[in-house]
Amino acid sequence: MQNIVSSVGLRKWLVKQRTQSLLSQSQEIILQGPDSARLQGFYLPQKNTDSLVILLHGWEGSSDSAYILSATQALFDQGHAIFRLNFRDHGDSHHLNQELFNSTRLSDITGALTDLQQQLPHTHYSLAGFSLGGNFALRTTMAQTNNAYRIDRAVAVCPVICPSDTMEALSKGFYERYFVKKWKQSLLKKTTHFPEYTYQNQLKLVKTLKDMNEFFIPGYTPYSDTSSYFDAYHLRENRLKELPVPTTIITSEDDPIVRVKMLPRQPLTDNLSLEVTRYGSHCAFLKNFKMQSWIDDRLVDLFSRTR
Repeated sequence: MQNIVSSVGLRKWLVKQRTQSLLSQSQEIILQGPDSARLQGFYLPQKNTDSLVILLHGWEGSSDSAYILSATQALFDQGHAIFRLNFRDHGDSHHLNQELFNSTRLSDITGALTDLQQQLPHTHYSLAGFSLGGNFALRTTMAQTNNAYRIDRAVAVCPVICPSDTMEALSKGFYERYFVKKWKQSLLKKTTHFPEYTYQNQLKLVKTLKDMNEFFIPGYTPYSDTSSYFDAYHLRENRLKELPVPTTIITSEDDPIVRVKMLPRQPLTDNLSLEVTRYGSHCAFLKNFKMQSWIDDRLVDLFSRTR
């Protein structure tokens, strides 16, 4: 229920109303990455601060998703500067890159963060991601040892750990219809900017996420099948042991999309903390009838330790 309530128009409208001032103060910045990759983001400056929080949205979300804007407000009110990053082909950024988004494009994010920290130097950098953005946040934090950016603390909210299991959970009822529709819309939007993509008729034939993956992965990623693709960003326990800085994973027992049993069963490293609430659904964690989220409070608390 929380997941549905947090996603309906009322919460989106309430959050948008609360954050209008912050949105008007945000500055669009196009970040450069390897292989001419360009990612769109929005910087919300803060006077007299040395702390920048970078926020990553989920699959088919954007920098304007309600949970991103809600966290932006809470963290900005506590004195942090904020950067809301859009993944390739998310938000209004389909025109920036010819090649299509896929979930293994980690170099997009690592390159963007390198450029970001060169353009907007701060003393402290924190990173938070939601759902697929949580998966990216964990991988980005681990990858900093081989790149020219720094993350001092990371939080992953309901992160995708086992992509194949999450895709199975999504392939049911409401979720499947929603994501098939959103994914098709994104791919069709791409054709308006890059007419060399001519898959419109193929998209008319696919009806399920399984169909979508079997069409998309071999044709538009470096992987020949769904198994190898999902495995490429599966965060197995031996990978999570590589986290170099304090990192917190937050999830709930009633998350219908990322099942709690997919998370580590025991501490893997002193740098990784796992918090599991009884309720919260998938990235919702609503705490009252004003549709405010407890996760905002937790991010404020965790990132106050970075400064």
